[in-house]
Amino acid sequence: MSKAITRAPEASDAPLDFSSDEYNHVARTARMSGLRLLKFAMDAQPEIYSRDVKPKLSYGRELLSCSYDEESRAVAAIFRYSVSAKTGRSKAFLCQADYAVVYDMEEGAKREAGLAFCKHVGAFACYPYFRAAVSHMAWGSGIDLPPLPAIAAMPVVPKKPKEEKA
Repeated sequence: MSKAITRAPEASDAPLDFSSDEYNHVARTARMSGLRLLKFAMDAQPEIYSRDVKPKLSYGRELLSCSYDEESRAVAAIFRYSVSAKTGRSKAFLCQADYAVVYDMEEGAKREAGLAFCKHVGAFACYPYFRAAVSHMAWGSGIDLPPLPAIAAMPVVPKKPKEEKA
């Protein structure tokens, strides 16, 4: 097996401090120990119910945090997913949810490989729950939304650093 340095599963040009073998070891042995909905918000304006106007939909996914706990050998990430609809210039619908996912790693698994695994695989693990929640809430609210797209069609929004106040 090769020991070549691999690239992050996310769009990045910076080399990471783990090999493809180390990443694959984590991928084979990590076990999901939790997936939780942390926050859910939906806002629907009267315009979303109009049959005369077809809203323009936008989708988003953002990694809020990812961390590794040495003691428990667990890696966790929080992802935010969103869907919004605009009618003209106004936002007629917004649905946003934060999900946490936790993976337990075997002893000897490299921390950096575990973080990369959680960032990449965790996003795919949480998304079906968001799709189901949006579908259920839209249906229950009488909002006619098409099914959400596959995750591969969604843009990844990098987290912007908070600006310090002067």
